[in-house]
Amino acid sequence: MEKIYIDVTQSCRSSNNSGIQVVTRNIFREFKSIQDTVPIIWDNHLCKYAYLNKKELRNLQNPFPRNYKSKARPNKQENPFYKELINSILRIRKSINFYSQKKENDFIVLPEVFRDKRVKHLLNLLPPGFKKVGLFYDANVLRDTSNIPDARSKNFKEYLQILATCDFISCISNESQEAFFKHAPKRKVSQVTEVHYLPVEKPSFEKSFPATNYPLILCVSTLGYNKNHLTFLKAAEQLWNEKLKFTIELVGQADPSWSPQILKLIEYLQKKGRPITWLQHVDQETLEIKYARCLFTVYPSLFEGFGLPILESLIRGKPCICGKNGALGEVSKGGGCYNIANQEDINELTNAIRKLLTKKSLLEKLIKEATLRKFDNWKDYSHNLLSFFQQTVGL
Repeated sequence: MEKIYIDVTQSCRSSNNSGIQVVTRNIFREFKSIQDTVPIIWDNHLCKYAYLNKKELRNLQNPFPRNYKSKARPNKQENPFYKELINSILRIRKSINFYSQKKENDFIVLPEVFRDKRVKHLLNLLPPGFKKVGLFYDANVLRDTSNIPDARSKNFKEYLQILATCDFISCISNESQEAFFKHAPKRKVSQVTEVHYLPVEKPSFEKSFPATNYPLILCVSTLGYNKNHLTFLKAAEQLWNEKLKFTIELVGQADPSWSPQILKLIEYLQKKGRPITWLQHVDQETLEIKYARCLFTVYPSLFEGFGLPILESLIRGKPCICGKNGALGEVSKGGGCYNIANQEDINELTNAIRKLLTKKSLLEKLIKEATLRKFDNWKDYSHNLLSFFQQTVGL
């Protein structure tokens, strides 16, 4: 039986549990249940892969310790330079030589985006014929380079060069696949590319809470450029000026290239007495409490490779306001969403929020639609993914 090596570098280093880490953790769990699956971490000092230590394995399987406190940037805050250096020294004996360890039909899965020295060294570490399979999410950093640091765009193009050498690519939506075809350079002729929509599952625990004094609107998203928080907050300010009563809570980590503008606006609104809070990156239990208490969610993103927070909202019976373009339309078309045509139009977003706050019949209709939707689970998704990988590597 072949061995699967899965690169879990970002998912095992910290408590960060954003979209890509959610995918990586879940497919590792499911792959491991049916196949010999080895999680590996990239060491940027050694320029090698290594086996995980006990703490990294715990992070991969359960990212939130009991004493977890919300953070703006979990990966950076939990991995200062001195700690990375110590871990590299301890990792020397755990490094992997694929040339001496590879057996026929072993392959490596690349489910995360990387911008480090892997783009320079990864291909040289794998013996000839070693199969590579990857997941592709989006090329959002290339859509509006005026709002993205040049170094990030450059790094992403280098990452795409690695994906272009993979034998199999799973794209998370039709929008994602189109972006891959558009931007991936000189793809491998024999490469197989398929679309596999991401699944979503109900939480293992559900809680009920008394209603808050005012309706809670929840937004779960990294504070990045394309997430469009500025328009959302300006729309909320219009409604507060109309004397509508509601609170807003934002959940998600910071993006250093864009978050300062959002935080400046949040501070301005708070000084005016507006009930808005950025909770940063929270643990799963806190997130479930927020979902349970909110009236509906807003996902104002301009463009996505998928839009997992939309499904996470719907499966909990919470309607979501979002766009209908590209992958956002693919994800939301099954019901439960209030779609808007132009997420950058403050008045259009304002009108959508106003309707869900004031029209009870509309809200109840969307709640019903959300509860009737059927979604794949991580087990079926992962088994389907693995079967495609195995077919591609010729098993």
